[in-house]
Formats: sequence, structure tokens, C-alpha cells
Amino acid sequence: MRIFIQPIGDLEEDLIFALERGLAEIFNTQISILAPKTLTMSCFNPMRDQFNSTCLLRNLKPVWITLGVTDMDIYADRMNFVFGEAELNGSRAIVSVYRLRSMNSRVTEERLIKEAVHEVGHVLGLKHCKNHCVMRFSNSVAEVDMKPVEFCTECKKLLGF
Repeated sequence: MRIFIQPIGDLEEDLIFALERGLAEIFNTQISILAPKTLTMSCFNPMRDQFNSTCLLRNLKPVWITLGVTDMDIYADRMNFVFGEAELNGSRAIVSVYRLRSMNSRVTEERLIKEAVHEVGHVLGLKHCKNHCVMRFSNSVAEVDMKPVEFCTECKKLLGF
């Protein structure tokens, strides 16, 4: 397995490097950072002042596992916002740091890593989990903060970890 991080828009390098380290540690695999890509304005919904996550996802070039990372506010159909979205058993995922930011950069990094691991978990075939697990659904930043960065025992078994 190999994961490619695709920065979308202007993101701090420190945040991308922290994500690279976090993903490498959790998945024990090689992580590559691709050259930053500009935002696809055709995915912007001016009525919502947000980008459609599904549209952004479909604009990612699938290379092994490609994880798009943006600092823009994103939403999916029938949702006010999402932290990320992924193709279940696919090859692409996207996360946004927009709603994950904190005054403490370490907290922001930890939140981003959790949501990135969660979305990559979906790409690898995992669904939402009810256990104390990174695959637990989060509808708020407080819920992101409460879940661990690791997979539970059941999810590890499904992944073959």
C-alpha cells in the first residue's frame, strides 16, 4: 500500500508534513506528497459558500490511495458540512482542515490526522464503527477530539493489521 497526499490550495507545509508522519506511523507505509493543486472552482457552491466534497474527490487523480487535503469548507449532499469524504473500497479520499483548526497547532494536526486516517480507512473498505475507534462517525469537533487516532481491535482485524 502507498498513500499520496495531494494538497489542494494553500496549506501550511508544517501541517502537510505532520500529516505525512502521522499516516506513515499508523499505516506503516510510504507516504508521498504531491505538488499542490489549485482548487477546482466548478466545485464551489456560492449559495452555501462551500466546496462540494464529492466534486473535489472526483477531480483527484487516483494513484494508489490519493488523499486530497484542503483548508476550504466542504460539504456533501444532505449534510451541512463534512470533515472529509472517501470512496468506500476505492482509491480517493479528501479531508478539510477548515473546521478542525485550533489555536493550538498540535491539536489541529492531531484532528487532521484522525480524520485522514478515518477517510483512508473507508478507502480500505471500513465502514463506521461503534467502538472507541478512529472509524467512529464524528459530527462535531468535540467528537473528533474524543476518538482515538488508532483503529480498534475489530477494525484492525478487518484490515489485516
